[in-house]
Amino acid sequence: MLRRSVIAMFLAMACPAFAAGYDDYMRGVEAMHAPNTDLAIQSFTQALADGDLAATYVPVAHFYRAAAYLAKGQCATALADLDEAIKLKADYLDAVMLRANALRCLDRKDDAVADLNAAVALSPTAVIYRARGQFRWNIGQFADAAGDFAEVARLDHKSAYPVLWFAISVARTGSLDQDKFAKMVSDLDVDDWPMPLLDFFRGRSDPDKVYREAADNATAAADQKCEADFYIAEWRLTHGEVPTAKSLLQQAANECPHNFVEYGAAMTDLRRVP
Repeated sequence: MLRRSVIAMFLAMACPAFAAGYDDYMRGVEAMHAPNTDLAIQSFTQALADGDLAATYVPVAHFYRAAAYLAKGQCATALADLDEAIKLKADYLDAVMLRANALRCLDRKDDAVADLNAAVALSPTAVIYRARGQFRWNIGQFADAAGDFAEVARLDHKSAYPVLWFAISVARTGSLDQDKFAKMVSDLDVDDWPMPLLDFFRGRSDPDKVYREAADNATAAADQKCEADFYIAEWRLTHGEVPTAKSLLQQAANECPHNFVEYGAAMTDLRRVP
């Protein structure tokens, strides 16, 4: 009986210390959801310092702390955490993807592409190809971006946007193969928005008609208008109509929700188009 009491007392004393790392880790996770990046960084730092965090959670703690640092614009510090996370877990896809963002933040574009290549090797899915295509488009690698978006379109017939991005990417190289483009459109399992934009790129419509069709859906009219501004701007850029294109890009930047890919792309082109 005495022996059991001693063991129980020992466990009662030991458990709080043993659980400290996990408690701090969970506090960090909750802070990320809040979001409270400062508390998240503090909590994950403590979890890693406690010395009793299970090995499975260690690379994840580095990943989450990196995400918090990146949200604060501390890109080099985030990169150090992501390097450690990937060192501990080489196939940590989310960490590889986030490290590409940190590298881009540090203007290390080639290294970022290398990480995205590694991500594709780990998970050759439409989501990863699309992320690499978007990144390549943002840094002006339009031919490579077009290849990625073509692969996304091959893998996913239920979204028309990769086909649009293929069109605007390959058009920036100076040549849009209309036959290939038409085949990609015909393979789509989509018959609503943004099909009017695809018809426009195929020469079967005009901007006025696109805007009319964008306005038909009362609940999505504003979002579709901002998308129409962006994609029509891209078409005008490839046809040398730079002043009109820049005006439309500015409209898209003003109107599009900031979580829309078109918002970020419009801002990118406003910076790089003379």
